[in-house]
Amino acid sequence: QKDLYFLFWFPVMVQEDYHSQNPYHNAVHAADVTQAMHCYLREPKLANFLTPSDIMLGLLAAAAHDVDHPGVNQPFLIKTKHHLASLYQNVSVLENHHWRSTIGMLRESRLLAHLPKEVTQDIEQQLGSLILATDINRQNEFLIRLKSHLDNQDLRLEDAQDRHFMLQIALKCADICNPCRLWDLSKQWSERVCEEFYRQGDLEQKFELEISPLCNQQKDTIPSIQIGFMTYIVEPLFERWAQFTGDTPLSEHMLNHLRRNKAKWRSLLHKQHSSSRSNDHSGQVTGSQEQTLNEEETP
Repeated sequence: QKDLYFLFWFPVMVQEDYHSQNPYHNAVHAADVTQAMHCYLREPKLANFLTPSDIMLGLLAAAAHDVDHPGVNQPFLIKTKHHLASLYQNVSVLENHHWRSTIGMLRESRLLAHLPKEVTQDIEQQLGSLILATDINRQNEFLIRLKSHLDNQDLRLEDAQDRHFMLQIALKCADICNPCRLWDLSKQWSERVCEEFYRQGDLEQKFELEISPLCNQQKDTIPSIQIGFMTYIVEPLFERWAQFTGDTPLSEHMLNHLRRNKAKWRSLLHKQHSSSRSNDHSGQVTGSQEQTLNEEETP
């Protein structure tokens, strides 16, 4: 009975520590990433080597990877001299905070209280390694390493170190997989994340700070933000992930959705540029625009 209580209490704590007022970084995003992580952990190339501990770590990290997210990015915390930026010395500020918050909840919930101290400490460190890997500033670091492994064919998933690296890659994929989902759902996530960006821009304007990249609603439209995100962040990672998984049905579906969604955003961007009559620069997708896009989409 006590074990079941601890098992129930930890996810409740995690959910409550997300900020529901955030358009994007909230508990629904955490659930979305956890669902994606579950799917990626079932890919045969990875699943055949994972231990129960690996699976537990992957899902815990996915659920808690953005816990207590303030709805603003690291540069905002740094330039406003936020205490978290000082605490973590301007390095992976948010990710360090998510990790430390997760450790605090694990200890308070006593979810791992039945394990030896050294095992618990190892789990906490591995959770930190996974959550810290979601720092977008480390994207090239992980891509270069993954490319090297794939090109040299030297991944040894029997080894815990290589399995952990692929858990990091899986979590990174899960964290940014929205452009790989069906258009209707992907579009909603795109609008949500941009709304969060724009809120930060409004705050920066209010405090007479320089508006951060992607946060100026008058200049940074949703289509342009999404095309850049897909081109420079999402596509390179998921193409390597597909190379690792061996072009499974899931990987093929995700890449197909990604390409179709990118084509739709390009079409919307073209319509915005060619429409001199429109004064709406918010990048929102109108009903008529979406209907046109749906008609244009190749089945």
